[in-house]
Parts: sequence; structure tokens; C-alpha cells
Amino acid sequence: MSSHIVRKSRWLTFYEDEVITPSGKHSKYTFTKSPPFVMIVAYDAEQFIMLRQYRYPLKRIMTEFPGGSIDDGEEPLAAAKRELEEETGLTAKKWIKLGIIHNPNLATVFLAEDLTDTGHNEMEKDGIAGVVHVNSADIGSMIANGELTDSKTLAALLLFEHHTAKS
Repeated sequence: MSSHIVRKSRWLTFYEDEVITPSGKHSKYTFTKSPPFVMIVAYDAEQFIMLRQYRYPLKRIMTEFPGGSIDDGEEPLAAAKRELEEETGLTAKKWIKLGIIHNPNLATVFLAEDLTDTGHNEMEKDGIAGVVHVNSADIGSMIANGELTDSKTLAALLLFEHHTAKS
């Protein structure tokens, strides 16, 4: 029936909508929207290249795949290439789109392979504690012991597993 922006920042818009539910009841629905983003499953020599990054709302360092927002007018693949280098200092010769996820904002997930270290990154500016190389055999134990809990990363891993099962 109506939509009202409660608060807006560069990264998040908070809405409160007046809606009619499927049962005909009037109600308020509150939700957030964020810009679309990319995630990169950087994989080289049986290892995933992941980030250790402090996430303020959770008050903890998370292990996750590189990624970030898509700039206005930027194509998802260009954003993925930019984000990978900014966050890890790596470039990739081979790129494959693995799919999309919603969390609820839209993310395009790419596989990056044949990696080269450029020696250039913006980790400190982005608040990244470090880059870690995780053996694919260790992923399961990281999930089991609660070290790997980022929902976006877990969804990207599932897309990666689906892709490798088809190959």
C-alpha cells in the first residue's frame, strides 16, 4: 500500500512498508536493501584463498571469501576482478560465473583460478586482518567447529561444489 524509507546510507536502505497480507490483514513489513555485490571463490592448487575480516556487528573475525559491492554502472565480472585484487592482491586468468545467491541482497559468485600475486592490495583500508590459504580438506572441519559460519561463503562453497561435481 505504501513504502517509507526509514534510514538510508551508502550501504543500506531501511524500509517500512504498509502491506496487505495474503489473508487480507493490514500489517507493517520492515526490511533492508543493499546494493548488489560479488563474491569470489579464489581457488588455486587445491587451496581456497580466503579473508580473515573483523565484522563489527558480530564482534568477531570471520573467515570468508573476498567480495564487495558492485559500483554504479560496473559489470559484475569487472567488480569481481577489482575486489579480488583490492582485497587479496591477486589477479586471475580464468573466471567462471558459478551462479547467484540472495542473502537477501543479490550476489553474483565467480570462481577465479590461475592466480597471480600482484603485490598490490588495499587490505588495511578495507579492514582485512589477513589472507589465509585453506586446504579444501580443512573446509569441512572449519564448518563443523564453528570457525566458518558466514552464510554467503557457505552458499558460495555449495555453488563451487556443484560446479566441480559437473566438471
